[in-house]
Amino acid sequence: MSLLPSPIICFFLRALVLLGPVLALWYWLRELLVRPAAWLAEKAMGAFFSDWVRGSELTGVSQTLLTSLQVPHASGRLAELTPEVHLLTCCYGLPLLITLLLAARCRGFWWKVLLGFMALVPFQAWSVCLSWLVAIAFHAREVTQATTKFSMLQLNLIGLGYQVGTLLLPTLIPVLLWLRLDRPFIATLMDAQLDKA
Repeated sequence: MSLLPSPIICFFLRALVLLGPVLALWYWLRELLVRPAAWLAEKAMGAFFSDWVRGSELTGVSQTLLTSLQVPHASGRLAELTPEVHLLTCCYGLPLLITLLLAARCRGFWWKVLLGFMALVPFQAWSVCLSWLVAIAFHAREVTQATTKFSMLQLNLIGLGYQVGTLLLPTLIPVLLWLRLDRPFIATLMDAQLDKA
């Protein structure tokens, strides 16, 4: 019996050690790294809801959707609804992917990171858009329903899409991308486990 730890244990230990520094680097570059998802989310909302979406404003890592939807203000006047999303809650998949690639000591690291980053952007934008839609369709439904005209089916799909986009996709997609981008390492781990059995 070998006294050396299994390759899987070594991989997970490396991942744990690397996660902190990768998160620190990601946080330092956060304002740059959220821009593609912010841009795509704005374009998608403008394309699908052009009747009431006017654009968005990005301030640091917070993105505000600009709409023409009218809501009552505390002053007694009407104000335009401007839901805000903190983009880091939608974009944390990138440091997870980078950590997995580093822990696996993959070949072609930089092009895999770039490819993974581009593949993550649509899913990050999905999370941003659905976060805005939840604020509009659920939190302000009484005052926006006349304009948005969301049906019960659409409301249910928005709720489901939000849950998938915020709870599942930010962690699942980086892992699936890693499994796809680093198949040789996965095969090595599988072979090591079969040899032990």
